[in-house]
Amino acid sequence: MPEASLKIAVFGESNVGKSHFGAQLIGRLNAETGALRMRGAAADLGAFEEVALSLSCGVPGAHTSAGTYTETLLPVQANGTAIDLNWPDYAGEQVSQLLQERRVHTSWQQRVETADGWILMVRPKHVPLGHDIFSKPLSDLQASCSGGTVECSPQARLVELLQMLAYTSRARTGRRKPALAVVLSCWDELEEPQGTTPSDVLCKNLPMLADFIRNNWSEQRRIVLGLSATGVALTKASPNQDFIYKGAEVMGWVVDADGQHSPDLTLPIARLAAAIQC
Repeated sequence: MPEASLKIAVFGESNVGKSHFGAQLIGRLNAETGALRMRGAAADLGAFEEVALSLSCGVPGAHTSAGTYTETLLPVQANGTAIDLNWPDYAGEQVSQLLQERRVHTSWQQRVETADGWILMVRPKHVPLGHDIFSKPLSDLQASCSGGTVECSPQARLVELLQMLAYTSRARTGRRKPALAVVLSCWDELEEPQGTTPSDVLCKNLPMLADFIRNNWSEQRRIVLGLSATGVALTKASPNQDFIYKGAEVMGWVVDADGQHSPDLTLPIARLAAAIQC
């Protein structure tokens, strides 16, 4: 009887690069240049066709429309371990709706409940570190808050998202929390010096999220990696010639846990698969 495959699900708010990462990942799988290999044909890759075509022309793909929700199942393997990689195509605004309603919708439940590992994509530049009593005088904070609408900080939203996912998973299955990979996307826009580790960036830019993860996932069951799915910022106005002549499938890189850069965009899945089995 064949061994059951590991199941990995991907989550992330709006504009963190889920679609670009997915399209580039498929390019690496087709080229067979990374740690993962396909173990069968994907049923439908239509969700990534537009993004892949745009990247081959050196321009970014379009933002996923608000009403979209599709899933692409990629049957892959790493070092003989079978993995079912469930890649979503949904607007990040759906995460905002989930947090506002405090309810995990039916379309999300199966992904949350059956997953052995989660990939949380976070774009540090879009999660600004707010001021507190340690960075601004208390009088300034009080004046800026008076009369305004109090909203949850971006970091608190991510913590709340993980809390909701963990509660949904445990309440319905009784299993321990899935292993977690935090992928810091659009690393190229951070301008960090070579050798900087993703964990250092997470602690510096998102200390609340870093503490929550450290306190709720063991060291063996969590990983933090950096990602630049395209390697450079792309614009519609000025197509990138390297993508056109070299091919999108060779662009982009991952920052491993030790700070070293690798062109293998499949590493986050391979690293998470290893963490699941700890």
